[in-house]
Amino acid sequence: MSGPAGKEEAATALRVVGAGRETEATAMARARCYAAFSELTASPHDVEVHAAVGDRLESDREVLPDALLALLDELLATDDETLKLGYSSLFEVGSEGPPASIREDLFSGSKAGTREDLIRFYDFFGYRLGEHFAWAPDHLSLQLEFMHFLCYHEASDAGQRLSWQLGQADFAARHLVNWVPSLAARVESLEPGGFYARVLATLADFLLADLGWQDSTISSPAEESGDG
Repeated sequence: MSGPAGKEEAATALRVVGAGRETEATAMARARCYAAFSELTASPHDVEVHAAVGDRLESDREVLPDALLALLDELLATDDETLKLGYSSLFEVGSEGPPASIREDLFSGSKAGTREDLIRFYDFFGYRLGEHFAWAPDHLSLQLEFMHFLCYHEASDAGQRLSWQLGQADFAARHLVNWVPSLAARVESLEPGGFYARVLATLADFLLADLGWQDSTISSPAEESGDG
């Protein structure tokens, strides 16, 4: 997907864009989408992605948007070695580094402060990286898992709902939307129409649509206090 039509399709696929922020429903719907994208972008060398996606389809098939379901089904139908080869050739190997790094710090040319800012976000909201993944806090899959974490807590922590909402919008704007569209374009140039090119194009449109929806639906302080 790309361009205005792609963004409209991404917004429609969310099933919440254009509606009010009915937190119990919208936050959990978005949490499931972010978790699914995290699984799609995880390294099959480090994570049992087939098992994770199989569980996701079993639990969430009836609620995930069709475009996302199609990608999950395609991953599940791809054998492990093919998936690993495709992932490595794009994101993990190359004589001068990976052709398209899936880590924000590396993709952006090791811009000063990127990793530190990510860790501040994680620490502030109590998101703990597993020991196996602590070396790469800037990995796209972890950033998407963090958004899942924030959405989940928006739904479950009514007393701090505004804080969770603001955290999502701030993190998406400072990090995800800042580099994922460029990553998607880079992968499309390397692998036109390939699986990961389509994953990242769909993700980029989803992120832009979701951030626009967030900005228009964040609760006001008066709403959170019950005064309005």
